[in-house]
Amino acid sequence: MRTTTRWLLRGMWWACLVFVVGVAWWFGRAMLYAASSDDPPGTVTRAGCAEAMDFSGAALPEGTRDEDCTSYTWGGQAYDGSFRVPRAAVGGWLAESFPDAADFPCDGDDDRCVHVIRDAYAHTPGAYSVTVSVHYEGGSAGDTALVTFDASSY
Repeated sequence: MRTTTRWLLRGMWWACLVFVVGVAWWFGRAMLYAASSDDPPGTVTRAGCAEAMDFSGAALPEGTRDEDCTSYTWGGQAYDGSFRVPRAAVGGWLAESFPDAADFPCDGDDDRCVHVIRDAYAHTPGAYSVTVSVHYEGGSAGDTALVTFDASSY
């Protein structure tokens, strides 16, 4: 009886040790993975700006060119990107696409910046937060606007 009890206790001890080592291994891997600067495979991809603007709740303005957009799917969905559009189309496009947007002071060379925050509890698909910055290229005489944006669901 005493030998049987001893073997049962040793078996339970080894089972607990294997469990603790396994948990420590997975925890260590998770911390190393989170601390690395690389994004998990498949989480950062090139995306079409039409798809990104659809996620933002808007459509691309007419005459859009030089589109460069990226999709991020780590912990939610996000897009960022830039495109050029005729200067005359920007004001109407912003007013139509983001009627609830608030202007805010721009950083750097941007000429106009707007930010939209939507109700996160409404459970509607798309972005909760959208930021759009406009830089008029060529100063006051230029006819092109560089639009940069980011939109996220987190």
